[in-house]
Amino acid sequence: MTPGRHAADDGSFGRSAGGAMLRGVALIAVAVVLGIILLQATDGPEAFDVGTDASEAPTTSTAPGQATTTTATTLPAIDPSTITVLVANGSGGVAGLAGTLTKQIEEEGFQTVPPTDAPKVDASVVYYTTGFEDAAETLAALFEPAPAVAPLPDPSPVDDLETANVVLVAGADLAPE
Repeated sequence: MTPGRHAADDGSFGRSAGGAMLRGVALIAVAVVLGIILLQATDGPEAFDVGTDASEAPTTSTAPGQATTTTATTLPAIDPSTITVLVANGSGGVAGLAGTLTKQIEEEGFQTVPPTDAPKVDASVVYYTTGFEDAAETLAALFEPAPAVAPLPDPSPVDDLETANVVLVAGADLAPE
């Protein structure tokens, strides 16, 4: 290796690498400062505001041997007119339950299809098709006690979903007193 061909013996390589490192560190520092300024300028507390349109649904949790605790959960605002609900009577003996609940759901602004029957259930369940979990949660929050919410099983609890996105299989727990 000859001295002038690959590297000089005068230390210029070290000075050059040191200068490049200082420029790199300075560029990183400037980028970090600019990033902080931009984040503070664009982020604010309003980004985390869920609004006052959301409905509150109580959530109850109980651990064995402990007291029951209830907390409010904020649900996203859902336009009920964009959701189609099928009510199926799974009470095993409460005549007209699905029809009564269908009218109640219509009054809340949901679209409905003609009610039907389902096999008997111990407790009411709101089933949802893919992408409609929030709608099912909103629908369940209309009732006391609020039915469980679950994805629509295969096979479906009803023979024909028609155009429904959400299916309420109503048990005797939702029968009017």
